[in-house]
Amino acid sequence: MAIAAVMMFAGKANAQLSVHAGYQSYSLHNNGYSVSDDGFYAGFSYNAGLDGGFGVAPGVYFAYVEDVMDIRVPILMNYVLHVNDLGFGLFLGPNVTVGIAGDMYGDIGNMKRFDVGITFGGQVSYQKISLEVGYNLGLLKRFDGADTKSNHFFVGLGYAL
Repeated sequence: MAIAAVMMFAGKANAQLSVHAGYQSYSLHNNGYSVSDDGFYAGFSYNAGLDGGFGVAPGVYFAYVEDVMDIRVPILMNYVLHVNDLGFGLFLGPNVTVGIAGDMYGDIGNMKRFDVGITFGGQVSYQKISLEVGYNLGLLKRFDGADTKSNHFFVGLGYAL
């Protein structure tokens, strides 16, 4: 039923599979105290273009920062304004993170493996290549007894297949 509704709304929808990779800065925040580290991410998204430059892009990404390995699953709404071969876009949507490995999740760190966040950012594209910059704002407490939340700043490249 939901798929049929999206297809009706999409009209002349076009879909595009893309691969992405880039730099990320991972940080944990607790009442003014912050710890951060650098790492990378890689994955893919499937953008279902809707009428008027809008689209929805679910994705799956592997992310690594020292002692933390995650799988992230965003579902981003996006808008792209095309000017000749250039595209200027914004994206926003929920993001689920599941921790898969790392010392922070074991007996050493006790960090919770599950997080939900809001991802937002922008992109500039030329033909099939895009430069994307964004931020993921974690919403859940990552440790018992502390108001510590995780955030990610990211900059990367995408390539539409």
